[in-house]
Amino acid sequence: MMIWRKVGTLFRASVQEPAEKLVDANALRILAQELRETEQAMILARRELANLMAESRQLERSREHLSKTIALRESQTREAMEKGHESLMLELAERIAADENLLQEQRQHGERLAAQEKSLRSHLQEAARMLQHYKREMSLARANDNAEQVLRQLGSQTVGLRAHMGDLDASLGRIKERQARFADVNDALKELDQEARGHDLDGRLQQAGIATGKQDAKAVLDRLRSGAGQN
Repeated sequence: MMIWRKVGTLFRASVQEPAEKLVDANALRILAQELRETEQAMILARRELANLMAESRQLERSREHLSKTIALRESQTREAMEKGHESLMLELAERIAADENLLQEQRQHGERLAAQEKSLRSHLQEAARMLQHYKREMSLARANDNAEQVLRQLGSQTVGLRAHMGDLDASLGRIKERQARFADVNDALKELDQEARGHDLDGRLQQAGIATGKQDAKAVLDRLRSGAGQN
C-alpha cells in the first residue's frame, strides 16, 4: 500500500509542477491582474465608506430633529402642568420618553457608525499605501524582467558575434596565407628570372671573348700549368 501512496504523491506532484511553472511564467500578468482587482475592491470599499458617512450625516440630522422635538415637548408639558391638563401632560411625557429612547438608540448607532467609518478609513489608507508600494514593485519587476530579456538576447547575440568573429579571423588567415604564398611564388619567379638573365649574359660575354670573372675547369687548369712553368 505504501508504494501506491507514493505513486499518488508523485502524481499530485506531477500535476502541481506544470501549474507552478505556468504561474511562474505569467507572474507579472498575475500580479497586474491582482493589482487591478485590488483597485476595484478599494473602489467598492470607498463607496461603502461614502454610504457610512451619508448614513452618519442623516442620523446626525435625525438626532438634531429629535432633540428639538424633545425640547418642544418638554416646554409643552410644563405649560400643560401649569394649566392642570393631567391627561395631556401624561401623553406628552410618554412621547418625550419614546423620543428620548429613540435618541439614545440613534446615539449608540451613530457611535457604531463612527467606529466603522474610522476603521474603514484606516484600512483604505493602508490599502492605498500598499497598493502604491506594489505598483512600484511591479514596475521594478517589469524593468528587471526586461533587463533579463535584454541580457539573454545580448548573450545569444554575443555567442553569435563570437562565432562570426571566429569566421572572420579564419577567413582573414586564409587570405593572408594565400597572399603570402603568392608573394613567395612571385619572389621565386623573380629570382629564377634574374638567374636566367645572368646565365644568358655570361654566355653572350663568353662568345664575345670577354671574361666574365667566373672560374671554370679550363681556367683552373690553365692557371695551374702557368704556375708550374714558372717554377
